[in-house]
Amino acid sequence: MSREMEQRIAKLEKEMEALRQEMDVLKHQQPLEKTTVQKVNRSIPVQPKKPIPKSTPTPKTKPQRTFEEQMMWALPKVFMVILVLGVLWGLKLVSDYGYLSNEVKIILAYSLSLALAAIAYVVEHKKLGSPAITISLYGGAFIVGILTTAAGAILYEVIGLTLALIIAIVYIGYGIAISYFKKNEVLTVFVVFTSLLLPYLLEYMDFSAFIVLIFVIVLLTMLQLVIWHHKQKIALYISTFFSIMAVGIVAFVNSDHHVGFALGLIIILAIFYTSWCRLYNVESKWKPIHVGLQFSLSIFSLLLLNLISSPLEYKELLLLGLCILFVTVASYGYKQKWQEAFDSAVTLAFITLCNTLLVMNLPEKVDDLLLPFITFAGVMMSLRLRVSLMKVVSSIGFTLVLLLSYVAHEPTPFFSIEHLSLIMPGVYLFIIYIYAMRQKDTVNAFEKLMKDVYVLDLLAVMTAGYFLVYIAKLDSVYVAGASNFPHLMSIAIALFFAGSLVLPVHYKGRALTPVLTVLFLFFTLMISGIPYHMQGVEWLNIATRLVYIAVFVAIIIDLLMQGRIYQIYQQHMTKFLDWLISIGVVCTMIALCGLVSQLAYNDLLAWKLSIAFTTITLFLSASLSLWLGSIRQLRILRLSGFAILAIAFIKLIFFDLSALDLLIRAVLFMSIGGIGLLLSGRLLRKTE
Repeated sequence: MSREMEQRIAKLEKEMEALRQEMDVLKHQQPLEKTTVQKVNRSIPVQPKKPIPKSTPTPKTKPQRTFEEQMMWALPKVFMVILVLGVLWGLKLVSDYGYLSNEVKIILAYSLSLALAAIAYVVEHKKLGSPAITISLYGGAFIVGILTTAAGAILYEVIGLTLALIIAIVYIGYGIAISYFKKNEVLTVFVVFTSLLLPYLLEYMDFSAFIVLIFVIVLLTMLQLVIWHHKQKIALYISTFFSIMAVGIVAFVNSDHHVGFALGLIIILAIFYTSWCRLYNVESKWKPIHVGLQFSLSIFSLLLLNLISSPLEYKELLLLGLCILFVTVASYGYKQKWQEAFDSAVTLAFITLCNTLLVMNLPEKVDDLLLPFITFAGVMMSLRLRVSLMKVVSSIGFTLVLLLSYVAHEPTPFFSIEHLSLIMPGVYLFIIYIYAMRQKDTVNAFEKLMKDVYVLDLLAVMTAGYFLVYIAKLDSVYVAGASNFPHLMSIAIALFFAGSLVLPVHYKGRALTPVLTVLFLFFTLMISGIPYHMQGVEWLNIATRLVYIAVFVAIIIDLLMQGRIYQIYQQHMTKFLDWLISIGVVCTMIALCGLVSQLAYNDLLAWKLSIAFTTITLFLSASLSLWLGSIRQLRILRLSGFAILAIAFIKLIFFDLSALDLLIRAVLFMSIGGIGLLLSGRLLRKTE
């Protein structure tokens, strides 16, 4: 054992020596590796650290006020107006009792105005109240000052007119200044509304009309500084509207200077469009409303320009100037890629051009064509822009022109502008309906409301109705004088009804087919009820009856063969197929009996033969009803067949036997017997 131990110890010593040597080698290599790594690190160029880009702070969006906050913000302005009214009525009450003279009342009113402005200044600089209170106080001082100046100059006549004008101009300058510095659109609107009362004061003071016009233009121009700086779009529309009204009213009061007022109106529109293009935001969700408002203001201005320039000899030049303005706006909109603004301006330019043609010395009949076309262009523009208010206004105008065109024009002579003026409004109405029914990617709230209240469906009825009453006019002029019955319109109703049945609902709407169904059934009973004399045009009466019979037969065949009409109304056929076929068979029978009676009435068929044919028609209708009812398992149709069969037997026994001679009686009974035997065999074979 000791020898083995010695051998193991010697072996271990050798291994320890080897490990010691390896450790020495490793210790010698470690500093060399460190120096090598340092050299390598020095040889590699050090990349400078890129500065981390600082995230730019996103602009803080202005928090939207809630409804309660908006009400709280508006209350000071409301109460300020109430305070002003209360003070004015209080001064009047004191004046009525004779306590104060007119001069004292004016002085107290001016003192109130200055006091309100001073209180507003103190409240603002010492921060004693909210901005809403400050703005209300500044606005109240302006309103009181302007109204006091007008009362002192016009009502009480205690202020000289020249002095009143100077005071009013000072107050207007004060109003524009506070509007500019306080950045409140409601305050700007108050200043606009009150300042534009001054033109009436100037008119009262017998100033020159040109001075009044220049004042309105300069005032509107000064207000644009506030509107541009604070982007106050509502103030822009209101200031433009009241400026146009001021020019129009002063123009109507003055019997001369119409050229100056017409040019002033065009300048006001140019100022409006300059600001409108500057404030227009193509990404705004209110974009359709802004386009609609500028379109409505322009149409109103066009109407006013026509009234102002009506006494002038060369009013076409003024309208051409307005047309050039609209073309300029359209060019700018096209350059900026403002599709809606471009469409609106082009439409306005086109309407103005048509208006220019209207006022020229053109033939009167051309005017009758242009007026419906102008209103039609307005409706199409409103549909293109999808502007709700514009749709309502233009649709009302087009409807009035449509009624006037129908009442004022006649289809005589047939090839004439008079006749074309009667047709074209119906064509425009059809185009409007087709365009309004187009598919849209999104539907706004107004369009959804119009669909819910069946406006587009009623438009389809209105379109069809216009063409029907147009055909009724053709009847009254060319045909109906012979019998006082509108045969052409009756045929048109049948064809319209048949056409509406084969059209899908998204093309014809939901109301057209029910309305035409009622009309079709009503005229069926009218035509088949009582025969009448046609005075040489019997063929038209017979053709009308044959058209109605053909429509009924076509509907019955389509429903039985599951054709197009059946496929369109398939979801309702399980409940109403039996009733529809039964009604169709009965109406066809009535129409055939009416045709036989009319032939006998016009001496185209012997009276006795008409009795026989009527009875055969009853038996054929009963046989057809029983046969189809049994084959198709239609219970109502079978019951209808039995009822018709009973009526046919009663007529045959109690009326026909005494009225017919032997030959016709024999032929009639043989025919009816043969039909009855054939039907019985069919029915028995079916039951077996």
